[in-house]
Amino acid sequence: MLLMGLDIGTQGVRAVVTTENGDILAAHSVGFEILNCSLREGGYEQEPEVWWRAACRVLKSCQQELEKKPGTDTRIAALSIDGTSATVLPLDHKNQPLSPALMYNDTRAKEEAERIRRAGAGLEKKMGYQFHPSFALPKILWMKEHRPRIHEKTARYVHQADYLVGKLCGIYHVTDYSNALKTGYDLVEEKWPDFFTELGLDTALFPEVLPPGRIIKKISPQTAEELGLNPEMLIVSGATDGYTSALAAGAVKPGDWASIIGTTMVLKGVTQKLFLPPGAGTYSHKLPSGAWMLGGAANIGGRCLNDAFPKEEFEERNTHVKEVIPTGVISYPLHGKGERFPFADDQAEGFLMGDIRDENVHYAALMEGVAYAERFAFEQMEALGAEVGGTVYTTGGVCRSQEWLQIRASVLNRNLRVPRIVDAAMGCAMLAAAGTCYDTLEEASEHMIQIRQEVPPVPGLIRKYEELYQKAKEEYQKRFRTGGGL
Repeated sequence: MLLMGLDIGTQGVRAVVTTENGDILAAHSVGFEILNCSLREGGYEQEPEVWWRAACRVLKSCQQELEKKPGTDTRIAALSIDGTSATVLPLDHKNQPLSPALMYNDTRAKEEAERIRRAGAGLEKKMGYQFHPSFALPKILWMKEHRPRIHEKTARYVHQADYLVGKLCGIYHVTDYSNALKTGYDLVEEKWPDFFTELGLDTALFPEVLPPGRIIKKISPQTAEELGLNPEMLIVSGATDGYTSALAAGAVKPGDWASIIGTTMVLKGVTQKLFLPPGAGTYSHKLPSGAWMLGGAANIGGRCLNDAFPKEEFEERNTHVKEVIPTGVISYPLHGKGERFPFADDQAEGFLMGDIRDENVHYAALMEGVAYAERFAFEQMEALGAEVGGTVYTTGGVCRSQEWLQIRASVLNRNLRVPRIVDAAMGCAMLAAAGTCYDTLEEASEHMIQIRQEVPPVPGLIRKYEELYQKAKEEYQKRFRTGGGL
C-alpha cells in the first residue's frame, strides 16, 4: 500500500510517497511564488491559492515519478496533510477565501490575546499554556474587531491544512487536535469552550475536530482526474508541521522523547497524563491514543556555531573535537537576549567561562554548552514527573556531526537514536497509515520509522561530563530565573 504525506510549510510544499514499511518511493518539493503578501508593516500573510498551486505541482510530480518505475504500484491509497500551526483563513458560504491567510508568525493581535487570556484563564490553567498573539484565536478575534465586513461574511475559519483538505475532497468543516489547540479548543473535554460567547464569537464559525489519523473522505473524482491521482485515495486528518516532525522523529509512545536540534532546540515527549508546567513556553498536544505530547522550544541551539565560525570550517573542526573534549569550559551559548525553554527568562544572556584561545577548544565548548542545556531541559521534564527513558530520538542539523552526537550522548548518559528519514511529510504519511493500513499510530511508527544510527555514551566521558554539567547547572541557577520556567 502506498501512502502520501503532504507538508505545507512556510516557504513551500513537500510530499513523500512511502510504502507501509517506510520506504520512500517518490518525493518532491515546490517553493511558493510569494512568501508574504501583507501590506501591513510587520504583518505576515499568504494567499491560499499559492498553497494550492504548489500542492498540485507536487502531487502531480510524485505521481509521475511513481509511473516511471516499472513494476511499481502507482495507486496512492491514502494522503494526510500538515500545515503551519496557528495559520488561519476566513471562508465564505461557498468555501471561498475572503482574505489572505494570517500566518503563524503574525503577531498583530496583541490586545486581543490579552482579552482572551482574561476570558479564557480557566482553559489556560486546564491546558497548561498561555495564549500568545501568534495563536490562531487572537487573530480570529482581531478579524472580528478590525475587519468586521470580512468577519460578517465568514461562514467558518479554517487552518492551512484544513483548506487543502477541502480542496482535495470538498470537506472544509473539519480540523484536527493539533491545529485546533491554538484556536482555543479544549482538548481535555474535547469541545469549543464557553468563553467564546463572552468574546462575541459564534462556535458555529469553528470546525469539527477529529483526532489526527482519521479518515475524512475520498478525494473528489474531479480533483483525482485533474491531478492524475487514484480516485479511491482516502484523505486522512493530519496535524501541524511541528507535530508531524515529532512523529517522524519517533515521539509516539509514552516515554518516547524526540530532541530536535537545528538552529534552535525543540524537545517533544509523550506522556500518559497531561502535565501543567508553569512556564509560558510549553504546551501539550494530544495524540490519537489520548496520550499527550509535552514540548518546549528553546532559543539556544546549533546556531551558536554559525555565530562563532564560518560554516565551511565545520567539517575540518569536527576532526579535532575528540582531541580537546571535555574542554572544561562552561557555557550557555545563547543567540541574542532572552530564553523561553528550559526556563523562561526574557533577560537571559549567554555566557562562557574558560580558556578558548584555542579555536578548536572554543568550537567543541559550544557543542558541550548546547548538550548541557539539553540535559537541563530533560531534568526539568523529569522534575514535572514525566518519564524520560534511556534512549532519546534525535534529529536536526546538529546530527550531521558524529562528534556532537557523542558529546550529547555522554552528557545525557543516554543512547541517541537517529531516524533514517526525518521529514514532517513522513510524519503525515504515518498518520495516513494509521488511518488505513494500521490500527494505531504506534503500530504505524513501529513499521515505518527506520533507524539510521544509534549513538551510545562514551564510557570515558560520562563521569567527567557529570562533574562539568553540575557546574553548568549551578551557573544557570545563579544567572537565570530558572525557577520561572518549568
